[in-house]
Amino acid sequence: MGMEAYADDIKPLSYSGKEWVIAVILLPAFALLLNVVLFGTQYFTTVRNFLIPTVIALGVMILVYICCGMVAEMLRNRFPKYSQTFKRIAIGLGIHIALTTTGLSIIFWVYDYIGFMGYQINLNQYAWTLIVGAICNIMATSFNEGAAFFERWREVVDEAEQLKKENLQSQLEGLKGQVNPHFLFNSLNSLSSLISDDPVKAEKFLDEMSKVYRYLLRTNEDGLTTLQAEMDFINSYFHLLKTRYGDGLDMKTAIEDRFLTCLLPPLTLQMLVENAVKHNMILKDKPLQILILTTNSGRLIVSNNLQRKDRMVTSNKVGLSNIVKKYRLMKQEEISVRDDGKEFAVIVPLINA
Repeated sequence: MGMEAYADDIKPLSYSGKEWVIAVILLPAFALLLNVVLFGTQYFTTVRNFLIPTVIALGVMILVYICCGMVAEMLRNRFPKYSQTFKRIAIGLGIHIALTTTGLSIIFWVYDYIGFMGYQINLNQYAWTLIVGAICNIMATSFNEGAAFFERWREVVDEAEQLKKENLQSQLEGLKGQVNPHFLFNSLNSLSSLISDDPVKAEKFLDEMSKVYRYLLRTNEDGLTTLQAEMDFINSYFHLLKTRYGDGLDMKTAIEDRFLTCLLPPLTLQMLVENAVKHNMILKDKPLQILILTTNSGRLIVSNNLQRKDRMVTSNKVGLSNIVKKYRLMKQEEISVRDDGKEFAVIVPLINA
């Protein structure tokens, strides 16, 4: 999402989620104090003398507060990083104090102009009121920043916990995909055939199979892995598939070296390759062709020609869903899927290390 569109998302008083609580605490007290300073004991002599200035002062202060909230939200979208916090607060305070000064000036000069309750402006009183208003701005900004920081901290903790769960679920699904009886039986069956027919190939097959399981165990330790590690793993994984399907399956890669240090969730390639094998026919005279490549913009594309099986394969779509959820939780650009009827492709953004 482009930052140039931040203004479209501005909502009044959506700064920290606690704006109305802070407003209820500060604004009525400030309005009452202001009118006491302006009118003294006359303020309490009649209901009219109390209500009219209270409504006017409170109304102006609420309007100023709403404007300050909009400015704060705009600045938070414009300067979202923690390293920009002091810059955002400094700019915000300057604008908030300017808005408050304008609001207070309107109250003072309007009362003086209409002579409400015989009021005449006192410049010393006016200056001190502006100082108190600036102090109240600092207090309100501090409270709002504190509340906003706490809310964001809680969201980060919740998201980290959710990401951990998604990561564990992804690893579990990947592990299940490798050690389920069908995969294990097929792998051992292929190995058994090779032992008698071609011992050299059998040794190579066993070596690649051990790499697959070694990688699966190692991914339990990390939430992200390098593209280099994923490519090493998928080559071993594909060797097992190739041994089983022979000429019915082919995979080509076109990975630029400069992207090999980029990061992505582990088992991403395995899930995408497994989906391609699971949902398409694999024929010797019409092989399933899988292509893995990187683009100049730093994206990884995994595509295959479409030759869907006549009988629909039951799928809970957990693999692709896990990848999508991980990218969302990490606040990364989302993956995209392209299906034109002839080719199925998944575009995965790579994360800079």
